[in-house]
Amino acid sequence: MSRILFFGLFLLLHFTLSAQYRAIGRHAASAPDSLSRNLPALVEYLCRPAVNDTEKARSLYAWILHNLTYDEAAAGEQRRINRSIGDILQRRRGICYDYSTLYEAMCRQAGLECRAISGYSRPKLAEAVSPDAPGHAWNAVRLDGRWQLLDATWGDSGGKDELMARFGTDYFLTPPHLFVLNHLPAQPMWQLLPCPLDTSWFRLPAGRLSLDTTAACFAFRDSIGAFLLLPEAEQRLWEAEAAFRFFPTGANREQWAQAVIDFAVELDRGTEALQNADSLESLIRLQNRILSLCEQASALAALRGWQTEFYAGMLINQAVAFNQRANPAGSREHELDNLHQARDCLIRARKLLEALPEDNYYRAYAEKRCADYLEAVDFNIQRR
Repeated sequence: MSRILFFGLFLLLHFTLSAQYRAIGRHAASAPDSLSRNLPALVEYLCRPAVNDTEKARSLYAWILHNLTYDEAAAGEQRRINRSIGDILQRRRGICYDYSTLYEAMCRQAGLECRAISGYSRPKLAEAVSPDAPGHAWNAVRLDGRWQLLDATWGDSGGKDELMARFGTDYFLTPPHLFVLNHLPAQPMWQLLPCPLDTSWFRLPAGRLSLDTTAACFAFRDSIGAFLLLPEAEQRLWEAEAAFRFFPTGANREQWAQAVIDFAVELDRGTEALQNADSLESLIRLQNRILSLCEQASALAALRGWQTEFYAGMLINQAVAFNQRANPAGSREHELDNLHQARDCLIRARKLLEALPEDNYYRAYAEKRCADYLEAVDFNIQRR
């Protein structure tokens, strides 16, 4: 095929695609305001003229660009105002987290696989950036079996930024080797590159970056597939640890600690179903796992007040379980071992409680409970 013919076909495809996107954009812009209070109805309207998943994804993207306004005040104060998808739709204002979260929710409603991705960014390609923690969010969407990248927040910038001007692209399905020039995800697999870059290159001007898009040193598709098979709570834990391993800053360490505690709290919900004598062994095993997570979190970062309360409460509950397992019908050695384990849990809980403020309500309640149980356990030890 001659170069002239190839170039002509490329231009034809480009203009055809642009015309399709313009038509989709006009449809999205004409969505009635009343639909924004009903996400399923809004998504159904937006996807109505789409003939494939890419057009669905484009219509959702176009609606966000046309209807959402970046909340400069909230961004300047580094705070989130919207607490739910409903808040975002009602206020029509948000920061990058809101844009990416809403796009993910709209995609899922449309039957598209999508993820909100957090990471590091730099508007200027020559800018050196080394923040302590991820400060931007965008999306990865799976179309025709292939993950692709977009950023509705930056797509709503109102004009061409440096990347758009230099490479003639926008922020909808941007090629990964261009997207990574100013978007570095906290999890390397979401670079969608065969050889992911580390954080050090963000200190280099983009013009000095040479990417080999043909080398195969990382099976990111397999990593993403395995990650998506995890339960949602474990995904959050994995993401936090991966973010720290990728860029081991103090802020990322603290975020990992928070994720570990959050996962422990999630597991604690399963203890309610084990509150009977027949499930005692399962309860002890589950509580041991939760306590290991609490210990891991406290080793990573100082625990917050409610987290210390949770940790102390789990130790007290485990002490009760050990005391129940000290069955007089068993051997004396078995009984004493369980009683000593119960005593150790109570002493550790008491130490944690003493670290809380003296006027803390939970401390006063739990210290008395801890003292009563400790007295009972010591009595049983002496009796045996």
